[in-house]
Amino acid sequence: MTDAPALRILIADDEPLAAERLQVLLARTKGATLVGTASDGESAVSMAEALSPDLLLLDIAMPGLDGIDVARSL
Repeated sequence: MTDAPALRILIADDEPLAAERLQVLLARTKGATLVGTASDGESAVSMAEALSPDLLLLDIAMPGLDGIDVARSL
């Protein structure tokens, strides 16, 4: 039996420590691959469009576009 492809994940968080914690947790998670980290909403939209992740972990409160705005725009 073949393993399923890894879930491709993009993190969007303006808090460096929060983003780092998520990266550590994902590194320990079998079947998850981090494809990128954005520190603001505009970057999150651009990276999501370019990378087509399976999952986007969004911080709700970010400067500029917040997580809700990012979700709406995608």
